[in-house]
Amino acid sequence: MRLDGKVCLITGAGSGIGQATVERFAQEGAIVVAVDINADAAQMTQETIESAGGHCLGLGVDVSDEEQVMGAIADTVQKFGRLDILFNNAGISVLKPIIETTEADLDKLLGVNLKGVFFGCKHGINQMLTQGGGTIINTASELGIVGQPLYSAYCATKGGVLALTRALAAEWSAQNIRINAICPGPIDTPMIHAEFNLSNDPMAEEKAAVSTIPAGRLGKPDDIARVALFLATSDADFVHGAAIVADGGKTII
Repeated sequence: MRLDGKVCLITGAGSGIGQATVERFAQEGAIVVAVDINADAAQMTQETIESAGGHCLGLGVDVSDEEQVMGAIADTVQKFGRLDILFNNAGISVLKPIIETTEADLDKLLGVNLKGVFFGCKHGINQMLTQGGGTIINTASELGIVGQPLYSAYCATKGGVLALTRALAAEWSAQNIRINAICPGPIDTPMIHAEFNLSNDPMAEEKAAVSTIPAGRLGKPDDIARVALFLATSDADFVHGAAIVADGGKTII
């Protein structure tokens, strides 16, 4: 029960890494607010946690809308009294050569992947200042560190998340607010399978992706949830502005 009684808000909680983190945090005693643009998915996450005896509130929220992000944090505080841990995890991808990437594609990626994190940090920090501190975790990507063909716009947004994380950690660490990032590699989630399905041979595409990972497999959502758990606990008290890479070794070769 390493998070016993802690109030946590997790975005992108309807599937993949976000859902796995809700489950992991709830198992550790946290009260979790599960946020997803798909309100039905958020509600299903809530029901899963409650059926296992945990405490969860599911909210349908578009993180690219600042008013909705601010409202989700306000709802969390109104219901549970505080916000101890914020995991800005929601993200989307677009796979296109830059010459085919439209302004609408870029705006959508920036809205969710970068502005969503920015809005969460902005309003999360504002709340944490009133209560004496807190912890923020941002999902970046190994593609915020290295490049990959067809991911130019995605890489730009994730690089922005890393720069934002470092800047905010420098700005707010003295106020007892820890801000760090996780850089997942290829993880077995609906998002990556949607990417594989863009190929004429999804199974071959998945095999090719796995071949780039020294660990020999795609990551599991809980692999990342357990990194988030470390960052959320007092074990990481001296970790500020870090970018923890969890990619099965993909970026070392």
